Amino acid sequence: MRARVGTPIHKEAQRRVPADAESTPQHPGALRALQSRIAACTLCPSMTPWRQFRPDVYGARSTGYLLVGEAPGHISLMKGRRFTGPAGMLIRRALRSVGHPRYRDLEDLFYMTDVVKCHPAAAANPASNRSPRQTEIRACSGYLVHEIQVLQPSAIITFGKTAAAQVTSALATVSLTPVPRLIAFPHPSPRNQVTIRKHYASMQAFERDIAATFRRLIARLEQSRHGSTWLAAGASR
Repeated sequence: MRARVGTPIHKEAQRRVPADAESTPQHPGALRALQSRIAACTLCPSMTPWRQFRPDVYGARSTGYLLVGEAPGHISLMKGRRFTGPAGMLIRRALRSVGHPRYRDLEDLFYMTDVVKCHPAAAANPASNRSPRQTEIRACSGYLVHEIQVLQPSAIITFGKTAAAQVTSALATVSLTPVPRLIAFPHPSPRNQVTIRKHYASMQAFERDIAATFRRLIARLEQSRHGSTWLAAGASR
């Protein structure tokens, strides 16, 4: 079940350590340097040959919205575009259904990343997908912390328990004011329908709820930038 938009999370936020001064928006090269470190990472032998997205497929950082998945999927990796497997396409359809002329693709609305940066596959089948192991999640955890430090997002959307847990953990170690809103959804994989149906009447209802969340996020951008007339007609649906 997702967290409500606008609800700050994690009570330990009051005991955070300061963010790294070199990982702030005042240093425009910080994000590029971080992306380069991620692209060069070979920490996990279990991930050989370290299949990763290119640095140019993260999306937009200017909106202040961060979208976090579990790990790159094989289909998305082959297409060179995040969230384009069966689960990702549900998320993309939800945004398209909003009908905003500027924010039609996830790349327009979010900076996108994953808890684990390399594609986890079974050793005997590089084209398969598997859940990341705890050792791999721990090895990548510092990168997610640094991404949050650099981006300083106002809202973070997660898909899946692993993504929600790791974002919660990361937010407990950085100092951000205001605290980002966490909006946590179940993983949209077709294999996760049993879990989704515990919280939603149908997969269509799940998709509509994602779309409604996207609509509210876009409305906030419109309000903060220029109070677009699209807001009154679209955000209340």
